[in-house]
Amino acid sequence: ILLIVLVVGASVLGGAGEPAAPHAPYAESAVSHGFLTGYQTMDLLAALCFGIVVAANVRELGVSDPKRVAGSISSAGVIAGALMMAIYCGLGFVGASMGAAMPDATNGAAILTASASAHFGAAGTVIVAAIFLLACLNVCTGLISCCSEYFSEAVPRVPLAAWAALFAVFSCAVSLLGLDAILAFSAPLLGALYPPAIVLVIMGLLHRQCDRLPRMWPWAVLVTAAFSVIVGLRDAFAPGLWLPLDALPFAAMGLGWVLPAVAGAVVGAVLSRVPAPSPRSR
Repeated sequence: ILLIVLVVGASVLGGAGEPAAPHAPYAESAVSHGFLTGYQTMDLLAALCFGIVVAANVRELGVSDPKRVAGSISSAGVIAGALMMAIYCGLGFVGASMGAAMPDATNGAAILTASASAHFGAAGTVIVAAIFLLACLNVCTGLISCCSEYFSEAVPRVPLAAWAALFAVFSCAVSLLGLDAILAFSAPLLGALYPPAIVLVIMGLLHRQCDRLPRMWPWAVLVTAAFSVIVGLRDAFAPGLWLPLDALPFAAMGLGWVLPAVAGAVVGAVLSRVPAPSPRSR
């Protein structure tokens, strides 16, 4: 965080450059495209994966009351969210200030490196490398450990160390493809995973209301997942193929899953209100 503050601070104090004119698709739909591009951060998916780990760590500190655990996690989430918002705003400022100098940049890493190099010379590249190393190392370590532990339990014949080595080698090989290739490959996959994750988080925030309608959970999440997976497969293997789902509201902005999510939630809510048939009536 301190290194990011250093780069952003240098950009602010060094004088912001002239922002470049927005290119398509940001010129027409900056909000929706920025929202979809935010999938690439994988922050929400990471929160779902590591939330259980955070809760377990809170309990290990001696907090056993569920309400206190939830309160501690909520407080930590608010603080982490505020810090992340500040970081992303700072990085956005860096991108805007370097827009005119790098109009053909294809990803944020190139822009951040150029900004750091402009203010710190050759040391700027080292600073950016340190930022990526520190930011990604703990996430990579956690993901490799979690995945290895899961697969070692699912396939006990293969030891945990072997799974860890496999995931580490595979990840290293994929990283050699370059950031642009990784983003292009991951975009359809994240487009399939993120909508049901967003629905799950929203319903989790409204769990007191949603828990009264238990069938709303599977209906909302599964309907959203079905839609997003179909669209994700199309985007991956047949990008130009038109689907009837493209006629839904907000589909042109990449948010066509919103109406199916609402429809699934409504169906689940209605079914939750229908009383189960008594044994005598069967």
